[in-house]
Amino acid sequence: MERELYLQCYTGADCQKLLGAMLALGTDREGLEKRLSALVQCPVQILAQKEENRIPEVLVQTVRAENPVFEQAEIWKHITQSTATEKTKTRLFELFSYSRRVLKKEAEFIKGAAVLLALEELGFENFIVSSVTETVGSSEKGPLPGSYLLELIENYQIPMHFVSGKAEKSSPLGMLVLALCKKEGDFPPSACIEKAGVGSTLGKTAAAEKEGLRAMILHSPGGKKELLKPESTLNPGERQDTVSVLETNVDDCSGEQLGYAIECLMRAGALDASCFPISMKKHRPAYMLQVICKEDRQETLEDIIFRETTSIGLRRYKENRRILPRTIEEVALKDGHKVRIKVCLHHGQRFCYPEYETVRQICEETGRAFRDVYDEASAVAGGYYEDI
Repeated sequence: MERELYLQCYTGADCQKLLGAMLALGTDREGLEKRLSALVQCPVQILAQKEENRIPEVLVQTVRAENPVFEQAEIWKHITQSTATEKTKTRLFELFSYSRRVLKKEAEFIKGAAVLLALEELGFENFIVSSVTETVGSSEKGPLPGSYLLELIENYQIPMHFVSGKAEKSSPLGMLVLALCKKEGDFPPSACIEKAGVGSTLGKTAAAEKEGLRAMILHSPGGKKELLKPESTLNPGERQDTVSVLETNVDDCSGEQLGYAIECLMRAGALDASCFPISMKKHRPAYMLQVICKEDRQETLEDIIFRETTSIGLRRYKENRRILPRTIEEVALKDGHKVRIKVCLHHGQRFCYPEYETVRQICEETGRAFRDVYDEASAVAGGYYEDI
């Protein structure tokens, strides 16, 4: 199984609980506040505190924005220009529309936006949700759950567990976030818990007891580190490390521009840079630019992507890689020209790869075909591979 995020909504779901759970799992609060500030063009502060428990817990009081700009055109513009993924942007648009047109409370948008961006910061687009506990009964304002919650529960078919009470445990915007981000699935019968965290807030009753929501990052047994083998199991000379992978999709960037961008990326220290044809929404043909690099070059290469392409957002994640031992040797062709050969060893076999630049140079000097020079160099070196 892939890494999954699983939520236990045992006291309902509102944005404070959801946000607290994301913070407890490791979302950087200061970085999140900066992204939120860019959306509403004013300072944003997340009022939260860590609770001392065995499982990390963050109690969120509120998300405060000072003089936010909630003009629809401005919000639309800042969402579009943000570094969020396309899926997150679509959800942000929907949250703002719901806050403005249904709830008539644009200020609630910032709380839902905080949850969506925190989820993205953790590296997830969706999560699996247990049944959501909610109150059934009546209050001074009318029957429970209220009409907003009931409409969302019905329209999005959210699995529920009802208990008696006098106050709702969820908020409409929190329920909408669940509806937009939930995916089909149950708690897997076999899984390891990579990390767990609790998000909490004060309840809505007069007693104001603390209510929480638990989140867990799951992976297959042995799956979290399965790409990194124990050093003792590596073949002699093999090594492994972790690299950063940067990806962006562009549908309005010319081939010449992408080619130049790749040249700039390689000169700036990228380990590799590639383009792949893809189909984007509305069936538009496009390219995915993928860059592999060391972590210390990541920020520089991100700046190049934004400067030299039409990208306004990118994905970044870590990957482990396994590297075979290799050496550079030199062989002489029949005509005396020398070719550099990259030699790799694996499981008792020797693989030989003539270096492109030296083969190209010989072809330009002699007029011979590239494949002719390449094959002769490989044969002199011992063949493309041989048992040793």
